[in-house]
Amino acid sequence: MNRRFLFALILFAAAALSACAGEVNLLDETKLQDTSLLSGEPCEAPCWNGITPGETSYTDAWLLLESDERFKISEEAEPDGENPGRVFSFAEGENQACCQVISRDGETISSFLLQLAPALTYGPVYDKYGEPSYVAGQQVSDEQGYAVLVYPETPMVLYAHVSGGAAGTVSVHNKIIGLMYMSALEMGELLNCARLHTWKGFVSLGDYADGEKSDYIGSGVGDETVCRES
Repeated sequence: MNRRFLFALILFAAAALSACAGEVNLLDETKLQDTSLLSGEPCEAPCWNGITPGETSYTDAWLLLESDERFKISEEAEPDGENPGRVFSFAEGENQACCQVISRDGETISSFLLQLAPALTYGPVYDKYGEPSYVAGQQVSDEQGYAVLVYPETPMVLYAHVSGGAAGTVSVHNKIIGLMYMSALEMGELLNCARLHTWKGFVSLGDYADGEKSDYIGSGVGDETVCRES
């Protein structure tokens, strides 16, 4: 899977998907209704619904979701040329696609992205998993943005809705609107290539969206050729 594609996903597809519907709405009740991040059922992060990045095969992940009546597989990208990577999208019921399952080598799941209905606030998640190591901020509009919260040890990335755009505050009251679980290899490459801030605590989203190059990890640290190419 091309790394640029992976890191585009890290910056989240929610805004683009919402914009396609006409109005940007990150607090979308039609997205995946799931609280397993806290409950640990049927398995703990980074496992979801029996799928674990770096362990579960692409075929097994497909079969698991195809056999689950809650979900409908809506689209699949087949290998393209010399790139063996594969990805499929799925939805909950008849809703629009909320989620993507990704395999870089076409054999084993490397990561998956779940866009979530706003059923969880960050407070209980913070209590369970502790502080994130790294954060990025993304403003979507004057009223909305989201924080990208990176947990390398799990390994996972959480997306927390922030009201007020860049002026809003990252806090325990933010709604969790998405998550990405990934293999240890994918997490290592994310830390090497993506532009991330170290955790500064509960500050404004703008503090995590802006800054001098020296404030970041990742950007300028990784091998630029490796980070650009597949």
